[in-house]
Amino acid sequence: MSSVDTKAPPNAVTHSEFSPLGQVTLLMAAALTTVDAFIVNVALPSIQNTFGVSASTSQFVVSFYGITYAVLLVLGGRFGDRFGRRKIIQIGISSFTIASLICGIAPNIQLLIAARVVQGAAAALLLPQVLSTIQAALQEPAKTRAVSYYGAIGGLSAAVGQLLGGLFVWADIAGLGWRPIFLVNVPLGILAVIGTQLRVPETRAAQPQGADLGGTALFGTAVLALLIPLSLGRQTHWPVWTWVLLVVAVAGAVVLWSYERKVEAAGVAPLIAPSLLRQGAMQRGLLVLGSGFLAFGGFIFVFALAAQGGNGMSAFESGLSMAPMAVGQFLAAMRAPKLIGRVGTRTLQIGGVLQAVGLVCLIVPALLWWPHLHFYELMVGMFLIGAGNGLFVPTVYRTVLSSIPPQQIGTGSGIVTTTQQTTLALGVALLGAVFVGVSGTSHMRLGFIVVSAVFLGVAALFALFGKHLQEERSTR
Repeated sequence: MSSVDTKAPPNAVTHSEFSPLGQVTLLMAAALTTVDAFIVNVALPSIQNTFGVSASTSQFVVSFYGITYAVLLVLGGRFGDRFGRRKIIQIGISSFTIASLICGIAPNIQLLIAARVVQGAAAALLLPQVLSTIQAALQEPAKTRAVSYYGAIGGLSAAVGQLLGGLFVWADIAGLGWRPIFLVNVPLGILAVIGTQLRVPETRAAQPQGADLGGTALFGTAVLALLIPLSLGRQTHWPVWTWVLLVVAVAGAVVLWSYERKVEAAGVAPLIAPSLLRQGAMQRGLLVLGSGFLAFGGFIFVFALAAQGGNGMSAFESGLSMAPMAVGQFLAAMRAPKLIGRVGTRTLQIGGVLQAVGLVCLIVPALLWWPHLHFYELMVGMFLIGAGNGLFVPTVYRTVLSSIPPQQIGTGSGIVTTTQQTTLALGVALLGAVFVGVSGTSHMRLGFIVVSAVFLGVAALFALFGKHLQEERSTR
């Protein structure tokens, strides 16, 4: 079979010209999508006050973005394979920027939620192209470094998002309240479009696969039926329709699997290739990746609620508590490629140990000093959690990506990013429900400790069994 990737038209930037500046531009564009998913958390109370809506209604601002994002990610990967990844990146960034402007000036909650849906769809176009471009346009060792940095973006951007959200709400720039959390994307988006055109190469699949509209419809139905009740069930007190949708989600997943098997057997490219998911390294990698992001996503969401609602922190201090996590994640991600080169997937164990120790450093102060915790008492714990994430994510990403055949890079990248975003949303829904269920009194301390303990358990499993994650195949 011919190589999956080709340079696009003669006037496209060549692979050899994919400079570090171009790589940074691409990674920062990807970071915007995750920052935007978490920057809203800290600002939700302010949004509620502006529009005079309930907490359950304001949650749509968060959940609809994540749901749209997760549903369309795999399809976004296919579009890049067929039409050119740089072109789809630019369409995604442009749409994301326009939607951000609409969010920032929205006069009512309905328009804000609608613009968030558009943001989610634009992010789904953009993100799968990042991994695919890295895989197609870079050679070792630059590829290893870029994959490591990409892998760190998820957790780093989540921490930075909450930090910026708290800062913008506290600063109340020009009396705009929460609106700058969206308006800041406009100049950044314009710079990203220009930088992508000048510095990112155009690549596409030599044999692009079809859209598989049937698989897309079934996948979207299953994911929507799962995430809608998990995102909204807690606020609506789990009415009958939420349970009906969960049954539909299970049935939809079964039908999707059967349908995709038939499509692949017929020689047509399915949306989600069963042959990919049957590979041992892919299965283990996605399981580890999904459980890690589920625990991390739930913890980040609950931390913001508990710090402000139970511990009495301001939005600024709550966001500031995330700064050590961002620093730890960045520093660890910078060192991850060399460490992976020396000890392989044992890097995952080191990351698990760091996360576990960091969580203990949060749980103990919560037991001793709640509800009078200050951000500086959490600095060590948050730094270690970030450092652990900075080692964990790149290790798993390298393992999973190495198991994807070259002709399925776009599809495989879409599956990986869908797993990441779907499990982040699941973490928010599931651990958020656990937090609310067990909090009750005690200033939310019990809920925070329980969710932190769940994250601690996941980190401990990585520390104990991470070495069993299959080593990636060499691409050198």
